[in-house]
Amino acid sequence: MRRPHRAPRRRDQVPRLGRTGRRARAAADRCDPRPRGARPVPRQVPARLPHGLGRPAPEAARPRRARPSRRARPDPARVGGRAHGGRGPARRRPPQRPHRPRLHPIRESLVTTTTHHHLIAGDPLSTATTYDVTDPYTEQVIAVVADGDRTAADAAAAAAAAARDAWAATPVETRRRVIGRAGELLEDRRDELVDLAIADTGARRAVAEETQVDAALARLRHWSTRSADLLTVPAKPVAAGLAGTVTRTPVGVVGCISPYNFPLLAMVGKVAPALFAGNTVVMKPAPQDPLLVIALTEALNAALRAEGAPAGAVNLVTGAGAEPGAALVDHPEVGAISFTGSTAVGTEIYRSAAPGMKRLLLELGGKGALVVRADADLDAVVAAATRAWTVHSGQICLTPSRVIVDASLHDELVGRLRTTLGGLVHGDPRDPATTTVPLISEVQRDRVAALVAGARADGGTVHTAANVPDHGYFHPATLVTGVGPETTVMQEEAFGPVVCVTPTSSDDEAVAIANSTRYGLTDQVYSRDLDAARRVADRLAAAQVGINTCARRGDLPFGGTKASGLGRSGGTYALDSYTELRATVHPAG
Repeated sequence: MRRPHRAPRRRDQVPRLGRTGRRARAAADRCDPRPRGARPVPRQVPARLPHGLGRPAPEAARPRRARPSRRARPDPARVGGRAHGGRGPARRRPPQRPHRPRLHPIRESLVTTTTHHHLIAGDPLSTATTYDVTDPYTEQVIAVVADGDRTAADAAAAAAAAARDAWAATPVETRRRVIGRAGELLEDRRDELVDLAIADTGARRAVAEETQVDAALARLRHWSTRSADLLTVPAKPVAAGLAGTVTRTPVGVVGCISPYNFPLLAMVGKVAPALFAGNTVVMKPAPQDPLLVIALTEALNAALRAEGAPAGAVNLVTGAGAEPGAALVDHPEVGAISFTGSTAVGTEIYRSAAPGMKRLLLELGGKGALVVRADADLDAVVAAATRAWTVHSGQICLTPSRVIVDASLHDELVGRLRTTLGGLVHGDPRDPATTTVPLISEVQRDRVAALVAGARADGGTVHTAANVPDHGYFHPATLVTGVGPETTVMQEEAFGPVVCVTPTSSDDEAVAIANSTRYGLTDQVYSRDLDAARRVADRLAAAQVGINTCARRGDLPFGGTKASGLGRSGGTYALDSYTELRATVHPAG
């Protein structure tokens, strides 16, 4: 039974711990909010849960600051996620005004978890209000985090600007040592980070180990060993009597806004090449799960101190509201923005950054197509398609959520997928038997549910997994059939455990369906005829295409076309977004 919506709590009332935490997470990723559902029951915080990696800092109670306008621009990190921290809803649902989580002053009598502050030039900066971070499975509070505003973002950008020249002048060898030392400090705490990743993001242990933590540590090691020669671009030594060189120079201050699905991995992918190139950074993690990024900031701060490098090279602001992210995009000292998240917020960043001609790296939404030709290996197809259910519950931009299969294989493939669906185990991410985990928040669960409801309304057949826990932000793994390529569920990113299957009669039709969305991130083609598969791949409007594989190479460029983004990360290609090219010429001889 759904309870009626209640009026907002008066400012002189102290909200109860637990309920505030659930509301904060539920509202933190709202860019296009929905009516609030049944209210959660407050729970006590178990002592066994990890409380983050920061230093405890209880503070005296402070008065609330005024509630900001509900017309405030959406914060990139509130919808970012992806790789997206909260996808926009299906188009059929009209936009509503942004909603801000209820916040509370810091009170020692309420807070039993670690309180994390902003980190500006290595020093903590407290705020009058905080918000709660909750475990997506237990729905219990695991940390309290500073809720920043424009003032905090401005302070971080100013500190980064003050350190800009000194860090750019720091030898590349020193910059590499800072990156490497930070990686070593995090490596020493690997087990703790894995446990934190499970509690913070809801990832299965295998995903937390391999992708949330180990892949991020590998990226730090990679950039700590790269040659300084990467900052010199090959050019013809002499032409027309002039000698010339081309060098990469840092942009200056880079605002790094990361998503909620792989917070540490994504942030390392932004910060490491930016620091290597001589930029200072301001990090703004997604509000749903900022704890791994806080740990990264602490490690980088310690590494800067050990090397005697300027502390302002690395800064962190957190917040559940619109102001910090918007302030970084608008700040005149910020020369580049690296954002991973939804297309809706990426578009706002693009618009806001235009007057300052800021460099942009935008990794946005996707609606991956998995094209299955008549001669495909169905075992490989099933393994690839079901990743939307078993790998972080489909909260991955690379997920092939549309299976476009030759009509001759359609029924057999659907049968196999339904069999797999029936064997899934939704449960505790810490349990090795679990195959499908909860989504990041109540809001994201409701968005996925709305998309599936729309598929039913469009005449689709919906199959869902059974035995889903009655707590945690679960949406059952879902298989949708019988919908056309023009339907919302086939057009809009779910960012959840939803797979759609549609039949096709030819390669031409399959390509047309695959290219019919506004996205262009990652597609896949499955066929035993590699030449035919390559011909299909060449016609797909995606920036990445896999043939008989869902894997990707980290040294190759990664990004999106169309509404899936701008710029490329991956390997050394990220340097293009974090540097300017300077040509220097002088008379030869």
